[in-house]
Amino acid sequence: MKIAYSAEDTIDLTAEYLEKWDIHTCHFHIEKDGKQYFSNKITPQECWEFTKKTGKLCHTSAVNINEVSDHFKELKKTHDKIIHFTISSGLSSGYQNAWAAKEEDPNIYVVDSRFTSGTIALLILYAKELEKEGLSFEEICEKIEERKKKCSCSMLIATTFFLYKGGRCSKLANFGANLLKLRPVIVPDKDGRFTTGKKFIGPYDKCMRNYIKDLLTTCVNIDKKRCFFNYAGLEQEIIDETLKTLKDFGFEEIYSFHANVINAYHAGPGAAGLMFFYDL
Repeated sequence: MKIAYSAEDTIDLTAEYLEKWDIHTCHFHIEKDGKQYFSNKITPQECWEFTKKTGKLCHTSAVNINEVSDHFKELKKTHDKIIHFTISSGLSSGYQNAWAAKEEDPNIYVVDSRFTSGTIALLILYAKELEKEGLSFEEICEKIEERKKKCSCSMLIATTFFLYKGGRCSKLANFGANLLKLRPVIVPDKDGRFTTGKKFIGPYDKCMRNYIKDLLTTCVNIDKKRCFFNYAGLEQEIIDETLKTLKDFGFEEIYSFHANVINAYHAGPGAAGLMFFYDL
């Protein structure tokens, strides 16, 4: 039995790691000033600057049903079964589109990650480990659904401007955050939609330290095997300091990647998130 592990490019991995871990991706869409792009053909910086300069929003959209159907057909040429991972169904239609595209094929299973970015990568690496242990396709899918309930996934926001422009933050909340220098933490609610968790106040580097410290001290039974610290337009000094903190904490594998344009655009420059499993 040969299983293909597949995801949208909201998984936020470089081409090097997609190849290393044998993960097959399909691409979201982004529209800027009336022109359509695949999400791997435009940078976050281009979109941020466009919105800041014009006040206009760049519009993002999921892999459509026909595209993901073609993606599955291509994978089935060389694989017996497919496990496809999507960004949270509370954030995008990607999950629903993938379920429609699989056309009730029992050899394709679609996983709603309930978040995005490193959460998807964590789940895929977990699934690949289960396969190596000899578990069946059905057992792997069942265990993925259980394991994703024990994933800490969140991100610290440097500026709420892009959340506000995208309708994920009210005008009043955006004004208050800017006035008071509030840095909210975004977490998924029970339906996988973005909601506000804790808020930190002050310079961003201080808030990042407190955000990481809070996660590592309040989560119970953290699985130190692996974590992802992904970011968007974050200063290298803050990245380096955070990675050192994670290493000192005892994580065995620490991965860090710049978010793709879909995640980065909505989160805004300076955003960063830590993702890991807990409660072994």
